[in-house]
Amino acid sequence: MRTPDRFLGRAGVYAQARPSYPDALGLWLAERGLLLDGVADVGAGTGLFTRLLLGQGAKVHAVEPNPEMRAQLAAALAGEITAGRLTVHDGTSEATGLPDASVALITAAQAAHWFTPEPTVREFRRILRPGGQVLLVWNDWRGEETAFNRAYGETVRPFQEVGTPDVATRVPEQELPHLLPGGFERITFENPLPLTRERLHGLAASVSYLPSPEDPAYPAMTRELDRLFDQHQRGDVVTLAYRTHAFLGRLD
Repeated sequence: MRTPDRFLGRAGVYAQARPSYPDALGLWLAERGLLLDGVADVGAGTGLFTRLLLGQGAKVHAVEPNPEMRAQLAAALAGEITAGRLTVHDGTSEATGLPDASVALITAAQAAHWFTPEPTVREFRRILRPGGQVLLVWNDWRGEETAFNRAYGETVRPFQEVGTPDVATRVPEQELPHLLPGGFERITFENPLPLTRERLHGLAASVSYLPSPEDPAYPAMTRELDRLFDQHQRGDVVTLAYRTHAFLGRLD
């Protein structure tokens, strides 16, 4: 799994700027009866997907290695912890810290591209109950052919960290059979994200391979983002056209 410090210093902007997930995805999971017997949300971050699961009545074990993100999640969802609907764990996809056969569904939203398949699948097999399933989810704006999406990609590309693997900037289609070796189905949802100028800054700052607010390159990036915003804004808002990709599968 990713090194926990990769997102150090970004938890605040991550929680404030990243897109949430469509209610329709939560309803789809609930209608299929997948949220009845405990869920492990692995790589839970600041809890954006955890909220969706809790909103549909799931009992959730949120697993997150980054201490800042884990603290954000615990503070924001303190009421759910007190009510016994949520537990928060310091762990990774390879070592969740959960008991054997303890959950019926494992989810990973905006996280599985950081997982190493073999040890992850081994750990997921250990904590899943018989017949359990795995859901991998990504919000992705790439491939959505709008003028603003194209311009945003061109604006941030020069600031991308040298050596960033391609898998960090897309849904890892080729890796999915290794993470879901028992096969999977795919469902997608439109998930447009309206952005103020400040949220556009925060969105870019939340990305691990772009400059953080403490990086010397950050002011230059925000100047370019301001130019982009001024060119495309309507009513002081721009819209990044995300699509939510969900892959539901099995390990055997």
